[in-house]
Amino acid sequence: MQNWQRTLGRALGIGAGIAAAGAAAGAAALGIGGAALARVLVTPERAPGSAVTVARVEREGDRLVVVLRGAQATLPGRYSLLFDDGAGHARVGAVLGVADGAARREVLDVPRGTLRPGVEARLTGWWFTEPEETGLRTERIEYPTELGPAEAWIIHPRRVRRAARGRWAVHVHGRGALPAETLRGVAPLARAGITSLVISYRNDPGAPAGERGRYGIGIAESRDVDAALAEAVRRGAERITLVGWSMGGTAVLRSATRGPFAAAVDGLVLDSPAIDWPELLRHQAGLSRVPRPFAEVGIALLDRDLVAAGEPGGLDFESIAPERVAAALTVPALIHASRGDSFVPSSGAERLAAARPDLVQLRLSEAGEHVKIWNTDPEGWEAATEAFVRALPRPGWRGELPERAWPAAKG
Repeated sequence: MQNWQRTLGRALGIGAGIAAAGAAAGAAALGIGGAALARVLVTPERAPGSAVTVARVEREGDRLVVVLRGAQATLPGRYSLLFDDGAGHARVGAVLGVADGAARREVLDVPRGTLRPGVEARLTGWWFTEPEETGLRTERIEYPTELGPAEAWIIHPRRVRRAARGRWAVHVHGRGALPAETLRGVAPLARAGITSLVISYRNDPGAPAGERGRYGIGIAESRDVDAALAEAVRRGAERITLVGWSMGGTAVLRSATRGPFAAAVDGLVLDSPAIDWPELLRHQAGLSRVPRPFAEVGIALLDRDLVAAGEPGGLDFESIAPERVAAALTVPALIHASRGDSFVPSSGAERLAAARPDLVQLRLSEAGEHVKIWNTDPEGWEAATEAFVRALPRPGWRGELPERAWPAAKG
């Protein structure tokens, strides 16, 4: 996310500089800046998380403490640190204190590698980096997509309740992330007796390249979700819950409303979903202090296929607008969203929930960064998710509820 914003800021800053040179350059500047924004949006990233530096590693009594510097080093909650190009992994807890812009955090464990001063790391909401770390039985498979085979993990619950026989879930990560992003969401479904299929999709290291090597903002990726649904059905799934994070939310919404296996879907769980992409682009341009017309030009260029994306013929933004999706929705959806999300505005999720209060339950937080709501309140996130999936296909409650009103998860 941080790389996306930094690259976007540089690209749009160039366009804004040209525009400042005079009115004659304005049209050219809009084209350059709008195209830069559009290309950044659909270009895959390979460095998930926010950059931080390990300033110090200290022993305080019985606990190990790390001092981190970086833009998101002080985020509330618990996180993973990935370092040494992913060869190292540490888990850190809540902020113990902040001094001179650096955050002190307790080191909860170090599954691999050695934390040391000077190490450049990525602070990420991931909690597990491999499916086996969940403690559940795992199978590593490939499933066929329209572009070729893609890697996936099947994660089995410890026991399957009678009511959960034939129930599966497909977990879909977000833009610039990897399948490991979704692993923290597996436990509540496993406790409900649901088998999870965690997938890679086009442009991931374990999957084929997408059209022109670009993202399709969930539109193209939804066809890989369709293929994953087919694989789950082939393996015995009778009802499938779709779990989507960020851009994965776009993909699963499209599969559930327009895909060939929509009839197999019994519900959706969405975290920080990207539902209104034009608003997302406008928001990001605003954070970079770039005039709104740059975003409008970028949207138009992607829509008309004048900037190549991962969908032939251009990106049909209108087809994934919240109101269009709401009208086509036929199954219950639980949405975890945050008004503190600086990357994807929660307004799209709020509009979807407002349009379909009969089907959509919105768990809206005031704080919590993008795809990091679980990290600030894992117990609450998992309890709400477990209660929702246990109650499918027809949960007994509807609409936005205060936190205290969420039903407790069953043991």
